Amino acid sequence: MTANETVWRSLGQGKAHPSDVLNTLIEIDNRRGLVGLWGLESELRDALPRLRPQAQALAHAWLEALALYRASYYPEGRLSRLFNRFLNKEPQAKLARAS
Repeated sequence: MTANETVWRSLGQGKAHPSDVLNTLIEIDNRRGLVGLWGLESELRDALPRLRPQAQALAHAWLEALALYRASYYPEGRLSRLFNRFLNKEPQAKLARAS
């Protein structure tokens, strides 16, 4: 089973053990590196509106774990900041609602 399948299976079951999350992120990082982590994050963000409410909460937890993993193991460089600017649609939406 691939690491991405582990993520989607956990969303379907509605639960994920913290050690499973960390092991999955390490596996993705070892196999595909930072690009793989970005790819999984992009997949989760795209699928988020289509998920059940319980799965959405867990998907948000996965996204938070991804962000924390990247922040811990990959210092943010120019490319990371640029990529995050394209991925982070939520802060822009919050700014638009606040004005």
